[in-house]
Order: sequence, then structure tokens, then C-alpha cells
Amino acid sequence: MPQHDRDNRIDETDAKGGSNEGVVRWVLLISLSLAIIALTVIWVTGALTQDNVESQGTATGRVEAEAEQRQNAATDNDPVNPNAD
Repeated sequence: MPQHDRDNRIDETDAKGGSNEGVVRWVLLISLSLAIIALTVIWVTGALTQDNVESQGTATGRVEAEAEQRQNAATDNDPVNPNAD
């Protein structure tokens, strides 16, 4: 049976085989922050560029908004009564 020398001790850095600098933590923090900022910009610009039909949350609301939009377009293009509001 082999004899082990129990007096040999190594520190944490040597046992891990690398350094303990915390670089991975910074990379993860920066990349997570950039992802959150990018998704927020995409979400906000998409919300700001919606028209009335797209802003409706339900199918019934969309149908009503589309009907209202068609009705407004029909009254705007009415050749008989151009001042119809």
C-alpha cells in the first residue's frame, strides 16, 4: 500500500490550477446589463411605433379598432360631403 505524506498542503490557487480574479463575474454582469438594455430599447421603440389597431390587446378590441379605422377612412374620402367629421 502506498504511503501518503500528509504534511504536504497546497493553497487554493494551486489546487484550482488557475487564478482567482473574478473576471467571469464581470463578463456575466456586463453581458447581462447589455442584454437588458438592448431588449428594453427594442420593447420601448416597438411600443412607441404602434398604431391604434396594434395597441388593442384583445381580438374584439382589434376588430373594433379596425372597423373604426375603416369608418374614418371612408368619411375622409367621401366625395359627396368633404367636410364630414
